[in-house]
Amino acid sequence: MDRLCWIFREKKDKTVMGTLILSFFAPLWGVGYVLPFLLLLIFLILSDCKCLGENTGNLLRKNPALFTSFFLFLCLVLLSSFYHPESKWGSTEGFWVVLSAFLFFFFGAIAGYSNTVLQIITLVKGLFFIGFSFVVLTTLKSNWFNGGVWGSMNDLTTTVLMATGGMTGLFLGGIRKGRDLLEACLLLPFFAFAFYFSLKISSSDAALVLLVGLFFYLAVLVPDWRAFSVMWVFFLMIVLAGIVLMIYSEPLNFKALLSTKKLESFLSFRPQGWLASLSLVRENPWFGIGSGLYRQFYEALLPLLPGKSVVLAHSHCLYLVHFVAHGAAAGFSFITLIVLNLRLVLFSLKRKDTASFALMVAGIWFFALTYGFVELTPASREIVPLVWGSSGLLAGFVSRDEALVSPVETSGN
Repeated sequence: MDRLCWIFREKKDKTVMGTLILSFFAPLWGVGYVLPFLLLLIFLILSDCKCLGENTGNLLRKNPALFTSFFLFLCLVLLSSFYHPESKWGSTEGFWVVLSAFLFFFFGAIAGYSNTVLQIITLVKGLFFIGFSFVVLTTLKSNWFNGGVWGSMNDLTTTVLMATGGMTGLFLGGIRKGRDLLEACLLLPFFAFAFYFSLKISSSDAALVLLVGLFFYLAVLVPDWRAFSVMWVFFLMIVLAGIVLMIYSEPLNFKALLSTKKLESFLSFRPQGWLASLSLVRENPWFGIGSGLYRQFYEALLPLLPGKSVVLAHSHCLYLVHFVAHGAAAGFSFITLIVLNLRLVLFSLKRKDTASFALMVAGIWFFALTYGFVELTPASREIVPLVWGSSGLLAGFVSRDEALVSPVETSGN
């Protein structure tokens, strides 16, 4: 007991960071698994209310646009949920999921603001390595675990791709010397797994394309030429592997690949969902239709839509879901929040101490923004802590010295 008290008192900052990172991965096996980490995290953060108040005030003062947008978005979702009594608060676009995103963003920002980046970067790398390793083992062990994201192939695909992007950015963003290249070797097994998963396990046609896109995307963003060299080699390796498979596997039928039938198969029912979503936004612009109610409204519109008669439970688009469920104001608030987060990442890349975390968030958000065009899984409750907690962590880090998100005018003599 004395040992535990000493850890909480003397190593509190690192304990907070460790608990936060573990809480990113625990929900992947089921939302309930995050509860022990979340309770410990809340206890550690609230143990010094004076420090919490000061840190919160500093975060709000240095980055008002980011936190105000998130809080406004949360309030608009709450208003829409009350306006529609039949709303399902626990659905993907429901208030409880949005609230959990806000809380993890806030906890991440507090943890980031309370820690020195260089002191905890090794800890974060180690915990991210362990977390992703458990994801790999759970996936490869067939029929071992069917809960959490393993209950849905789309959720699992999103998780694997996000973890690959986050880990790649975290490790390569810190390369500054020749000996740092040894860390890149640790990524090889995870790259091999992501390639195998995209090719053999995932049911998504876009998984492998997005993985290739990730390597190209990070190769552009990495600040050091050594990291660029590593990233570009990985990019060429996966492209060459794909070419070899095309040559030695079944002959590729380009005519069939580019046919209307193939395009229709890839897009499937999504255009119907997008058309229906735009129609619902037009008919319900102020408060939306309510969370979790898309299916019943869609069924009413289905006879008017072109194509196959497939009933959808949601809009299959991250960018439209809050417009439909909560109205135009909430939708624009969500889009603004995404833009401010991207701006946070781009400005953070200019700082040597935060480049690793900026690339980690960039790798995670790459799949949220690209896969989000055709799927809603980046917003699912199991993945929310990883997406928004990492963004909050970066926001806290960059807020330590100067405001990078809110516009600041400076003048000099």
